[in-house]
Amino acid sequence: MHLNGRRGAGCAALVVVAALSGWQIGGCAGSLSPTVPINLDLGAEMGSFEAQAGVPVRHTEARIFTTQGYKVGRGSIELDPSDITVTPAASAGGKGAVNLQETSVLTVTVWVASQDELATVCESGEQYGPFEVTLDADFVPTAIAPSRVTLSANTIVLLNSEAFSLCIEVVSPINATVTIATLTFNLGL
Repeated sequence: MHLNGRRGAGCAALVVVAALSGWQIGGCAGSLSPTVPINLDLGAEMGSFEAQAGVPVRHTEARIFTTQGYKVGRGSIELDPSDITVTPAASAGGKGAVNLQETSVLTVTVWVASQDELATVCESGEQYGPFEVTLDADFVPTAIAPSRVTLSANTIVLLNSEAFSLCIEVVSPINATVTIATLTFNLGL
């Protein structure tokens, strides 16, 4: 399997295809087969959010997903705290927060729809999350709940059609630049 578009995972795709074909040949297809993590690089346009405290910020994008002949049968979408950075805005001493506690929460919501629904993906797509990202006193992400959400049958159909649109919404507790480097799709046969 291979996620591409503006950015791809060329070498990783060969490893994933080899692994998936090995699992299938080994008789472990379906729900018994392990999932393979596929990192979707978001890049600066899709993954960087200039957020005002408490105000939702959204980015949308069309993506191509190539299964290289394999059918995705199940999966999940996952966020990792290490893939998220929060850089407080310079104004107000970097703490333009709704509340200043020892920990605070950033929310991330993801929607997936067909490519022709790009203009409305945030309203009409399959919703995943909100993921609640716990930030420590220095606004470093320490945990995400839930960290992983099972993909719906509709999203699996879109992945197998090899094209989809994506919407990501961030709501920050402070004025900040929030960067999400990757989303992970954990996919199985």
